Amino acid sequence: MPGMIMGRRATLGMAGTVFGASAATAHHGWSWAEGEQTELRGTIREVYIGQPHPTLRVDAADGQWLVELGNPRQTQRAGFTAASAAAGDAVVALGNRSREQGEKRLKAVRLTVRGRTYDIYPERIRS
Repeated sequence: MPGMIMGRRATLGMAGTVFGASAATAHHGWSWAEGEQTELRGTIREVYIGQPHPTLRVDAADGQWLVELGNPRQTQRAGFTAASAAAGDAVVALGNRSREQGEKRLKAVRLTVRGRTYDIYPERIRS
């Protein structure tokens, strides 16, 4: 009986791990975003550099947007750090917006702020 309980716990634990991994992949992949790239212009309200990925909150003409960047290491490799931008800075973000109608969320492939360009996903940039 004790072995049976441990077996069930292990199975539930593995199922949770598999589900968690697939949920994380769905969230962090590109399947939620449109294939076409758009440009978003606005003013930074907030900069977050951390896990699972850095983000910017951007005030644009049509409301507030969440702009997602790459994972922290990838974003840093692109040259973008906590010192690269601050609330009040103008920003131009090129990226793929959410497929969800009305959701103001963009996965950035390139950012331009303070006169500097950061290619977060250079292999995905379509000029």
